Amino acid sequence: MVPRECTGICQRLSLIDVQPLVEVKDRVNEADLVRTLVHEYAHALLHFDVDDDTERAKREVEAEAVAYIVGRFCGLDTSGSAFYLATWESDDPDVIRERLGRISRTATEIIALLED
Repeated sequence: MVPRECTGICQRLSLIDVQPLVEVKDRVNEADLVRTLVHEYAHALLHFDVDDDTERAKREVEAEAVAYIVGRFCGLDTSGSAFYLATWESDDPDVIRERLGRISRTATEIIALLED
């Protein structure tokens, strides 16, 4: 977390350990802050090499679904995720179903990091 204005986009890697650097705006609500950090970290893990907007809605659904799962695991209020997911949902109900494997693997990876 950095106190300055940030866009919430992972655009760089740490030069020390080649891990994604995620910067987000500070939030008053800590649950929202954590959910946003996890959302952006999920983007870094899932979409770091993607630079086009053709499937942006699907990428947002993936990242927010990961944030929802990790947030629930941590006991956080994830009610904001439902609204966010609804804003990115397409007319195709299979968007999440076809990406469940990626979502599940990424959430599991982040939870494993948290447990270490």
